[in-house]
Amino acid sequence: MNKGRHIRMESLLIVRFVFPLFIILTLSLIVGFLIYQQTSSVLEDEVKASNRLLLEQGMNVLDKRWEDIDTQIRRITNDLKVTRLQQIDDPFGVNLYRTIEARGRLLEYYISNELIMNYFIVFKNSQLVLNNDYTSRLDDFSSVLQYPNQSENFLQSLVENYHNRDVIPAGNVSLHGTQYELLTYLRSFGFPNYSNGTIIMLIKNNEITKLFKRFDTDGSWVYIADEKGEIITSVKGPNASLPQERLVLPYSSGVMSSSINGDDMMVTYVTSAYNGWTYVAAQPSKVVLEKITYIKNTTITIFLLFLFSGSLIGIYMTYRSSMPIRKIIHTLTNYRIMPDDPKSGAFGMISQSISMLMTSNQELQSKMERQLPFLRAAFFERVLRGQFQSDADMEAVRTHVRVDWVGAAYLVAILTFPDRTTTAVNADQIEYLNQKKLIASEIVVVMIPDVILHDVDVDKIALIMQFTEDEPASIYGKAAGYLESVQLQIQEQGGISSIISIGNYYPQRMDITRSFFEAQQALIRSKDNRIIWFKEILPNPSSYYYPENMETRLINLVRTGNEETLTKLLSELHWHNFVDRSLPVLVLKVFLFDFAASVYKTSGEIGEVTGVETAAVAAASILDKVESIEAHYIQLKNKLEEMSRSVRHKQNDRQQQWFQDVIAFVDHQYSDLQMSLALLAERFNVTETYLSRLFKEKTGINFFDYLESLRIEQSKQLLITTGLTVGEIALRVGYSSSNTFGRAFKRTVGISALAFRNGNSGEMQE
Repeated sequence: MNKGRHIRMESLLIVRFVFPLFIILTLSLIVGFLIYQQTSSVLEDEVKASNRLLLEQGMNVLDKRWEDIDTQIRRITNDLKVTRLQQIDDPFGVNLYRTIEARGRLLEYYISNELIMNYFIVFKNSQLVLNNDYTSRLDDFSSVLQYPNQSENFLQSLVENYHNRDVIPAGNVSLHGTQYELLTYLRSFGFPNYSNGTIIMLIKNNEITKLFKRFDTDGSWVYIADEKGEIITSVKGPNASLPQERLVLPYSSGVMSSSINGDDMMVTYVTSAYNGWTYVAAQPSKVVLEKITYIKNTTITIFLLFLFSGSLIGIYMTYRSSMPIRKIIHTLTNYRIMPDDPKSGAFGMISQSISMLMTSNQELQSKMERQLPFLRAAFFERVLRGQFQSDADMEAVRTHVRVDWVGAAYLVAILTFPDRTTTAVNADQIEYLNQKKLIASEIVVVMIPDVILHDVDVDKIALIMQFTEDEPASIYGKAAGYLESVQLQIQEQGGISSIISIGNYYPQRMDITRSFFEAQQALIRSKDNRIIWFKEILPNPSSYYYPENMETRLINLVRTGNEETLTKLLSELHWHNFVDRSLPVLVLKVFLFDFAASVYKTSGEIGEVTGVETAAVAAASILDKVESIEAHYIQLKNKLEEMSRSVRHKQNDRQQQWFQDVIAFVDHQYSDLQMSLALLAERFNVTETYLSRLFKEKTGINFFDYLESLRIEQSKQLLITTGLTVGEIALRVGYSSSNTFGRAFKRTVGISALAFRNGNSGEMQE
């Protein structure tokens, strides 16, 4: 019995070992057969990857060289000694020195680029043709540069028309009597629809085509097309011919199969992010299939290799599993934050890198915190001096320096000391004043809620007081109570006498500067140890009202198109100088001259000088009557308001046109998986907050809803008119997965994508 059991166990053990081997051998045969069947597909993928890599390498080389060319052109077009030749009529007469000087200047812009054969600058006004070693008239230049396949007046047309990075496709060009195959790259001086001259860059076609000689095989070809789809240059192998019609490429880059001129071709294409050019290469499918014969001879080897499939599968699974870790390491390497010693392995390296990042972040936060008091001081200095153009500008800086406004009304007081000096002080005196200010500041912060302190001089502190109410009596009453208590405590605790001057309250933060100016004026009139209010000071009958920062405020208000605040400010100027005070005619004339100078300066700042100079001249010839002076003031006031309206209309027009460009970009690139508010903000150089608000204002919906609506509408068309799967449609309209697309479609339409397709199947059949 024991012997029989032993034999039985051995048999089972043999079967156990033989059975897996049998399975492995069977799987090996099956896998070998499947590999053989899939050979053509594998080879096609290899060729696709190879072609795409070659195209991208050639494209990257050309992009870099083209970027160098554009950089040099920008340097030339920004050189004043070159650009001022646009305005002269006779470059060889009285302006000969300017011409020689400009030519010498061009020697500094020598272009060492393998693509460039030569370049010429042609000025429209003077018909001057110029580069660093050539100068002539355009009539003489026609014998130097000739386009055999173009009309006789072709060069003249190049100068007359405006060109912005235009390219004339490769062709025969005669330069100094020698024939070359060249591309012509054109950039114009001036503005669209108006050219002052043109830079003609002659590009060697052979330097471009040699980058793609790999495609110079039987039946293969490659071409480069500009953003308009026009072929710029091409490379053709034996028995190859370019497509007679423009190819329709569904994406910016990819690989597709297509029948071209009756031949089955594999087409690879990529698009340059720099200039929008498309690089297209095609290879006959039969070239790929010829390699299958070689694979047939390796089928037996596959059987043997499959014995090691367990190891290969392990390696493959390790490779797949390690992808996230490798991506992290790759990212850390790109940003150069990897530790110097990688001996601890991948996870140790990642751990050390994270520690380095955390340390760097803490150091950065610490530096920011140390700089924050200085940034806040600079912010409040600008607030008090009226140096912000608008509430939006102030708000942007306020968020950055982390200042919180909590009031609905604002009032500024200046605290100083009776023994303050206006002359230079030594270090001991400064230290003494600082001690006084420190004691006073500590008392102010404790006794006045939500107050903001700012040093405005060695002996002065500005107190920006915030109030939640908007009743004048309540505001002035609270302010008086706070400041009287502060002054008393400063005297009792520190034995320090103080003077406090106070401006009027204002509900707008932009008017804080006015309250500060009024407090300064009140301080000038103070004579003893007390609290003095600007509103209690009688106006000086011999002095006109025109604060020192008024001109800056007027310019800022006109520049931002803030007509409402501008009108209010101008009305106050009128009231103070023509109603509240009975100023002498001579004083009023001085005020009018100051105001006229500000108006003229404002017009120069915004480029609106029409009518302003006439009004300013008229102000110099006014009659010695108050009525005449007042009439001229009103005329200048109206001109300022007109300029403000003009600026606002221009801003609205520019903003509308700019937003149309944003919408056009979204409508064209909606299928991009990376499309987002952040990408748009970076693309158009604005903040996400501004762009989000503008989208809501202009379209009535937020950006995400607009993009989703666009994608869903396009997907509905694809569901009705094509047989694509839901997953394929999801990718085409910009969703990374069919699940995300399905949820969005049901949320928007109310039914699933499949239910929508089934419900509209009749339309698809039609």
